Amino acid sequence: MKKAQEKLGALLGRNPGLSKDFNNCVDFILTLEEFEAGWCELMMKYEAMTDSHFENLYKYRETWVPCYFKHQFFPFLQSTQRSEGFNAVFKRYVNPHKSILSFVKQYQKIQTHILVREGSKDYRTGHLQTEMWSSYPIEKQAYGSYTRDLYEKFRDEFQLTTRYNVRPHGENLYEVYPNQ
Repeated sequence: MKKAQEKLGALLGRNPGLSKDFNNCVDFILTLEEFEAGWCELMMKYEAMTDSHFENLYKYRETWVPCYFKHQFFPFLQSTQRSEGFNAVFKRYVNPHKSILSFVKQYQKIQTHILVREGSKDYRTGHLQTEMWSSYPIEKQAYGSYTRDLYEKFRDEFQLTTRYNVRPHGENLYEVYPNQ
C-alpha cells in the first residue's frame, strides 16, 4: 500500500475519494469475490484507474491484497515492526548534522547494544530451562528451534488451540465447542 501511494500519489490527489475507496476495497474485503467485485466498481467509478500502475497492481494482486493470502500461516512475522523499531533506535542515537566519524561511533554503540541483548537471549536459550506444555512433536520442534522467549510465545499460543474441539455436523459443516 505504501508503494502504491508513492507511485499513484498524484493520481490519487486528482481524484477525490479514490484513495478512500481504494483502501476500502483492499483493506475491508474478506473474500476474493468481494475484492473482484469491488475492483470492478472502482474501475467503473474512476476512469483514472485504467492507468498502467493500477493495471500492474491488479496483475500482482495475489501478492499484496490480504484476502488472497489470509489463509496462509506466517508465525510471528514482524518485519515492518522490526525495521520501524530499528529506525526509531537509529534516530535516537544518530544526529544527521554530525560528522561521519560521529555516525560510525554511534552506530558502533547501537551494534554493541543489540549484541548484548541478543547475547542475553542466547544465554537464556542455552542455560535456562523452561517446561514444555505437551508432548506433541510440533512443540518439541519449536522448543529445539526457537529462542526461549520465542518458544514461550509459541507455547502460549499453542495452548490456546486446545480450548475448543471440532466435530463434523453434516457435510462441510462443523460444530466448534469448548473443551471441558
